[in-house]
Amino acid sequence: MDIQNHYYGHSAALAQHAGLRSVRHLHGLLQHGWTVRSPTLVHFSDFAKLPRTARRLVWTHASRGWDPAADQFETTPIGAPFLYLSALAADQPVEALGATVAFPVHDTRLVKLQHDEAPLARELAERDGPSIICLHPEDLERPEKQRVWLEHGHRVVSAGERRDPQFLGRVLRLVRGANRVVSNQLSTAVVYAAAEGTPTAIYGTDIAIGALGTEVSRRTRELWPEFHEDADDALRQNLARHELGHEHLLDAPALRTALGWDRTSPGPFLSYWTGAPLRKAGAVLGLVKRPEGVQDAGSGGSPLVFLRHPLSHLPSRLPRLPEHDALLPEPLVPAL
Repeated sequence: MDIQNHYYGHSAALAQHAGLRSVRHLHGLLQHGWTVRSPTLVHFSDFAKLPRTARRLVWTHASRGWDPAADQFETTPIGAPFLYLSALAADQPVEALGATVAFPVHDTRLVKLQHDEAPLARELAERDGPSIICLHPEDLERPEKQRVWLEHGHRVVSAGERRDPQFLGRVLRLVRGANRVVSNQLSTAVVYAAAEGTPTAIYGTDIAIGALGTEVSRRTRELWPEFHEDADDALRQNLARHELGHEHLLDAPALRTALGWDRTSPGPFLSYWTGAPLRKAGAVLGLVKRPEGVQDAGSGGSPLVFLRHPLSHLPSRLPRLPEHDALLPEPLVPAL
């Protein structure tokens, strides 16, 4: 229905688990990252209304961050695509990297973080030695961000662009092979690593993210103290698997039904190419009302920020499915 359904290789992982030969349009919206509040207010905020039979597909109803019973929208939990990919690639060994892997909090096209990466780069070098830094594609567009890490002896890699179907596989390879995974805020990658049983750590001070300020950092420390204090890796793994919805994972036929892949309909196709882009633009420009309580780091900003990168918000061809022996590709090495 919307381009976010195909971010980070999520639709590709689901299609492979569902036994499809290609990615299809989803009949609804798919949560595309771990959240500290309801995904309906974080990821689906541009879509207060959906087609009548479309679903809001979330990873779990067991997160500490929100109560689905109190949510203003009905949601369907299906488990995180990461868990499906992890199961698909369970028989594929990953060579140990012999280093810490860090996933710093990243910019977006709509929100630029105003903080200095140098203290984190320095702390990481002092505590873990030369490490592997996986930068988000938005940060890779700013060469000065790469240089900070390189100047402190670290190596910079990338999982690819947001619509790269192998993005998730590269992240899985990194978190499986890492000595431990570090970030400056509890985030999706840290939860993924914990779910794989990899040690994790949070370094640095709270990060201010656009209109949300430091509220996200504060909330993660409050609700998930196990990730910020000394805790057993097994305890973190169990918590992370609940946050990712392991108890909601579906078999292939049930997943096809949940995603609308058990039938053929032009609705999801038409929504993806026309309806969703128009509605999203209307929400950004203030022409379409968003739900109450939206958690939008870019709120209050000028609509011109959205228009600076108009092509990034438009639909494109659906991603191709990776071959089974290419589920865990090597991370990319970006050029300066």
